[in-house]
Amino acid sequence: MTYRPITGTFLDEMTHDIPSQNWGPEEWQREFDTFVDAGIDTVIMIRTGYREKLAAPSQTIADHRKVLPVYVDLVQLFLELAAERDIDLFFGLYDSGFHWHRNDWTVEVELNRRYLHEMYERYGSSPAFRGWYLPHETIDSGLRIIDINTALAREIRTFSELPILVSPFFHGRTDQATGPRGSVRTVEEHVRAWEEIFRAYSGLITHCAFQDGTADLLALEDLTAATAQAAAASGITLWSNLESFDRDMHIKFPPLDWRKLAYKLDVVQPYVEKVITFEFSHFLSPNSTWPAARNLYRRYRDHLLVREGDR
Repeated sequence: MTYRPITGTFLDEMTHDIPSQNWGPEEWQREFDTFVDAGIDTVIMIRTGYREKLAAPSQTIADHRKVLPVYVDLVQLFLELAAERDIDLFFGLYDSGFHWHRNDWTVEVELNRRYLHEMYERYGSSPAFRGWYLPHETIDSGLRIIDINTALAREIRTFSELPILVSPFFHGRTDQATGPRGSVRTVEEHVRAWEEIFRAYSGLITHCAFQDGTADLLALEDLTAATAQAAAASGITLWSNLESFDRDMHIKFPPLDWRKLAYKLDVVQPYVEKVITFEFSHFLSPNSTWPAARNLYRRYRDHLLVREGDR
């Protein structure tokens, strides 16, 4: 079996709980060159708007609520940089951070329906625009996530056949930085919940990449194996979202210990089609403002050399 390295990364410039690196076009050009060197062929804008912050101007969101000014159109910038390097870009929708958390899911959906048409009309002709990301992330079917994601996927399918990605999380551990989430679920409980969701997503959602840092390390392989089987039964391809930040610290969030990265990458190999990460630029890049991220990148490349030599 060919060893699968990390070949995709989220881009998180509508930062929610990690600090901005304050990069401009020059730094992003350097980073996209690094993506090529690192073997990354896919970037996913995790969201193009969050609450009052936007990655690109949007009349739809501005009509809905007060927003901050957009000084640099990051969607246009990232599409141009991706197109020049033949990198696929998955476009993340808008997360209000409000309506759906109040179970007012219909407002979230209607807002995003208008938004995704506005954005696709402006950017959809880019050769790098090669997929969609639905940014509303949950553990299970709570917060009406099935209704939200199926409604948005059906809207996308009225005009686009590009792949659609989601990235939920396991209910599998506590989180030192944000506190416990209550008792963890067994593999069997997880599968029962996600079989229902995958059936609803069948024919609409293309790829699912669980956030691996939300599982206990020693449970990750069993969870991934069972999830892969459940996803395949509904025609959904399982990816792995390898979190390159460390949830075991009491701060949000430092780069991951390299041994955890190596372990997580190793154990998912038989079960997933692709490995992506949240998030290369902050936590794994040799260009990161974190010195530990630069070291993590070196250890990651060392690990790949070892695994490739094992073949």
